[in-house]
Amino acid sequence: MVNICTDSCNDLTSELIEENNIKVIPLVVTLGEQEYYDNVNIHPEDIFNFVNKNNILPKTAARSIEDYKEFFNSLPKENEIIYIGISSELSSSINNAMLASKEVDEGRIFIVDSRSLSTGIGLLVLYAARLAKEGKNGKEIYEMLLKQTQFNQASFIVDRLDYLYKGGRCSGIARFGANLLKLKPCLELVNGEIINTSKYMGNFKKIVYKYIDDMLAKYPNVKKENCFITHTCKDEAFIIEVVEYVRNKNIFEKVYSSRAGSTISCHCGENTLGILYLLEE
Repeated sequence: MVNICTDSCNDLTSELIEENNIKVIPLVVTLGEQEYYDNVNIHPEDIFNFVNKNNILPKTAARSIEDYKEFFNSLPKENEIIYIGISSELSSSINNAMLASKEVDEGRIFIVDSRSLSTGIGLLVLYAARLAKEGKNGKEIYEMLLKQTQFNQASFIVDRLDYLYKGGRCSGIARFGANLLKLKPCLELVNGEIINTSKYMGNFKKIVYKYIDDMLAKYPNVKKENCFITHTCKDEAFIIEVVEYVRNKNIFEKVYSSRAGSTISCHCGENTLGILYLLEE
């Protein structure tokens, strides 16, 4: 048997995690001097309230090598392990997991750098879970994942830029200068990094549809199985409309709505929305 594992940045719904028996290690979120575990004892609303009250951004952190050793050791010794984590360009999680795997049992643990985040990770996790259900072993799944990480469309459009600007996680944001807060950047994962590839101006809810159309036109060679609309929006009626908009295009077999967890929320803030899907090789 192969256990499929990931970190809490995967942003899959709890239903999908349970259905596919995914094992998740939560990342660390720090508010002021207090540490929390992502989606365990802290949630996006806690983050937004903290920032609005204190005008201080929270911090996120990887789990330690010792934490990963404990996580891997908690799984059945006879099972192989596939661990898919947040991009190594954005976090030390993959490196720590790799070091831990060598101390636990390198032969049965396969570490995959997603080169992505959020449901960009989640899509790879679901792909791995499907391969495991088909009876593929750890090495086979690992090799197929390495190929698929190169074909993963993960992007977001962001309404509130102060989180990105203060956090310094996105290349190119500072150059917008005095017009910073009037622009809605499109952020894509490119070679594992968050890159600003285009920008939109106008009402967030209106330009979301243009952004989605642009992404589908830019990356049309989709794997049709799954698509995610992942967001930090409060307006659930709007999200339902966006999901239906994508469903009505009849491109994907399933279109899921997923609320981004604390890790993504720390860096993008409220009113962030992305369309994410895997690409054919």
